[in-house]
Amino acid sequence: MKAIQSARRRGRLGTWRRRITILVLATTATVASYVFTADKPQNYQNLFAAVVAVVGLCALVLDWWVSRSIKRSGGVQAMRSGGVLSTGTAAMAGRLWAQGEGFRICGLADDAQKTFSEAASLAREAKQDALEATVKLSQGELAGERSEFDDAVRLFDDAAAKFQAAKDIRGVARTVTAKGFLALSRRAYDAARQNFEEARTLFAQENDRFGQGSAYLGLGEAGVRLNKTDEAAGNFDQARFMLTQVGDRIGEAHALYCRGELYRLERNAPEAQNHFERALTLYRRTGDYVGEGLVRLVISDGYRKMQRPTEARETALEAAQRFKQAGRRVGSSGLIAGRGDVRRCRVRFDWGRANGNTARNLFVESGDKDNESRLMIGLGEMERIVGNVEEARTLFDRVLSQSKSSEDLLIIADAQKGRGHVDIARGQQRSAREVLKEAYGHYQTVGGARDAAQALMDLAQVSVLMENPDRARVDYAQVRSMYQTLRDAHGEGSSLRAAGDLESSLGKLPEAQFAYAEARILFQSVGDRLSEADSALLIGLLAVNIDNATAAALLVQAGRLYRAVGAVEWQRKAHAMAQRVR
Repeated sequence: MKAIQSARRRGRLGTWRRRITILVLATTATVASYVFTADKPQNYQNLFAAVVAVVGLCALVLDWWVSRSIKRSGGVQAMRSGGVLSTGTAAMAGRLWAQGEGFRICGLADDAQKTFSEAASLAREAKQDALEATVKLSQGELAGERSEFDDAVRLFDDAAAKFQAAKDIRGVARTVTAKGFLALSRRAYDAARQNFEEARTLFAQENDRFGQGSAYLGLGEAGVRLNKTDEAAGNFDQARFMLTQVGDRIGEAHALYCRGELYRLERNAPEAQNHFERALTLYRRTGDYVGEGLVRLVISDGYRKMQRPTEARETALEAAQRFKQAGRRVGSSGLIAGRGDVRRCRVRFDWGRANGNTARNLFVESGDKDNESRLMIGLGEMERIVGNVEEARTLFDRVLSQSKSSEDLLIIADAQKGRGHVDIARGQQRSAREVLKEAYGHYQTVGGARDAAQALMDLAQVSVLMENPDRARVDYAQVRSMYQTLRDAHGEGSSLRAAGDLESSLGKLPEAQFAYAEARILFQSVGDRLSEADSALLIGLLAVNIDNATAAALLVQAGRLYRAVGAVEWQRKAHAMAQRVR
């Protein structure tokens, strides 16, 4: 995504080159004026030189004024589109907001903050209260992600005031919902409950079923945290009802899983099992590996209570495999393909942690250390994905310590790879590289071709972080070749997407878009619509403020794909950005 910023820098560089050229020509003309007026009096020479210098200065001022007017009108492309693309200061502010959202999605927080600030300034100048409020809402969410909670609250309050001034009730409700999620992250559960209740009421006024469903999910989580299980159960039922109506399969699965856990507390095993099976089906359809792993863990505990230890252990290992699959995705962006939705209903992971520890005891009691290690690797990946880096590190280190006497190199390699991911998250690139190298060697020794390709892709990511793009490019090409040998189109698409991230970080926009486009074709060939949607979204975001017509079309297409999968939240994001880019 840094390709966008690089393109903007190239645009500014072109502007400065033009202005320096004007300055050099003006200076040259001023000096030359003395040559052509050498036979004139000194005062005449000075006057003539001053006139030439003033003309050059006027040319600089005119260049600045025209460039500023074009930029604030939406750019040359928008002005030449014949009305297809909107023009004006507000249009430029909207595109900058969409660009900032792209930065935020891809984890480029500093770039997002700068772009949001510029967008807010332009929206304020255009006197667009709703647009300025939208930007402030994004700034508040970014501040919350960076744990700058006081700034986040201030920005949310500013956004709510602007939405109210613009009489945008849905915007106010979105802001109050964001404040509720922020309160949950700060463990202010009473405040979160109040915020979600207020948001639910506002969304109901606008007949926004998705908004109501999201608010009910938040109310359910707050109720669980406050030990108000009866209230939480009703809220999860309402959330499922609302989200089913708008086609949000991921949100529906969250509600079913959480309601099933509450049925377990009520000792209503048949209803709990029914909810878990329905949630598992939805998680499978949407490719949410984390959600699927959580459900399999709780089903494993059900088998344990039914005195069926063999099925319990097998199901727990299947859960660990799903977490391992989710941990294979390269990068730390907010996109959900290949991983799942970990933002909503985070109370699920508390239940998952407890169910995981119970499942682990099954292997401890049977003395099966190898399978215990496999389960701990899966739980470590879950903790890492959620953001609990220290807990993940502890689990991976325990596996490495426990597996010293093991003859299964795959277990050691999986633990080393997980530890390498943790080191990447902690900014310890050199340590990550050494550990991942060892893991790659183990995979090659035991013939784990797919795992070896994944480990090599992780090594390439470390090279990117260590600013060694040439080595990363070679590694990604080798990974693609390995997946082609295995006839794994999905893996090949993942390697291309990672290569696209590399090229975008280097500012090579055409190469990045080409890699994403190839990845999109491969994901389409294997029927992975969610990954296809993510690829279309990335291509569109790269084109913002460069080719806005193409960017808008791709963002709309991404939204349709998200809708088909059942990721309504991302569909709304894509369509909102497309509207602003137009």
